Amino acid sequence: MHQLPFFVMPGIALAHLREELEIVEGDQRARLMLYRYGQRCGKALVENFGLSCSDLQEVKSVIEPVWMEAGLSRLRVESMEESEIIVNLEESVEAKEGNTCDFARGYLSGMISQLTGKRFEVDEVECASGGYISCVMQAYEVLDVLKPSRLQETEALRKYNLEGGYSYLIKEEIPDQAFDIFVDSVKHAVPCLCVSREYPEKVKDKHEVKTVPFLWLSMDQEKTYSRDPSNLALLYSDIKTFISDNKGCMVLLLGLEYLVSQNGFPKVLKLIQHINDKVAVTDSILVLSVSPMTMSEQDLKMLEKEMRAF
Repeated sequence: MHQLPFFVMPGIALAHLREELEIVEGDQRARLMLYRYGQRCGKALVENFGLSCSDLQEVKSVIEPVWMEAGLSRLRVESMEESEIIVNLEESVEAKEGNTCDFARGYLSGMISQLTGKRFEVDEVECASGGYISCVMQAYEVLDVLKPSRLQETEALRKYNLEGGYSYLIKEEIPDQAFDIFVDSVKHAVPCLCVSREYPEKVKDKHEVKTVPFLWLSMDQEKTYSRDPSNLALLYSDIKTFISDNKGCMVLLLGLEYLVSQNGFPKVLKLIQHINDKVAVTDSILVLSVSPMTMSEQDLKMLEKEMRAF
């Protein structure tokens, strides 16, 4: 696989990026975006080297020299348990600018996740910008809500055979047709993700898809699978990650009307366009169910231009 060339971002450029994100998105969302962008960079760095580890003990032996390639700080492993690792970052380029190390902790999360094939999140326990001698990071394994379970394929014939690499628009008041297509794909062992306004546990019971990953469009952020409907950047990042990791997959997107009410149609259309591009290059499928009664004729026509009518 062709690898794109790598570059190291100067610390001052990272500081300027943070400032602009804070102006546009606010402090909290800027921190989250830096963290998630760091995750992608960390994963890409490990992938670029073609490295993998069987456990955290092996991670310990490779992470320090690989981390040096990022140029973010000096790293030293302090302690390690079965599913947790504590590291010390010295001379952090972010902390020198008086900021918390959100990009660096994202980078660390991405590196460990890519090395182990498991999902690791990272918290900054201490930061030099807060008066500590150095920055202390705690990486810990968490349940990957985007990871599909292995399913045994049914022997029954496929009910639907949608062509991969395209997005499909289904106009219906209740998403019965969309779920029928989705469940048919689940039964035939296609990696599937459902993004829904409806509470996932109820949907899973109703359609018997208990092992399928869900993202819940909700302001309630207590659930690991909850996603703030106003944070389209995070939602796109998760959908993009799922499609990239599961080529030939299916994504069912429901609750478009809710996303439009929170963000406005132009931003949501841009989200669909970005997902379309990712679907096209991975031979995957996006199924979007919308109620025509809840959308203007102009907005509906814009969607129809971007997608295939089912």
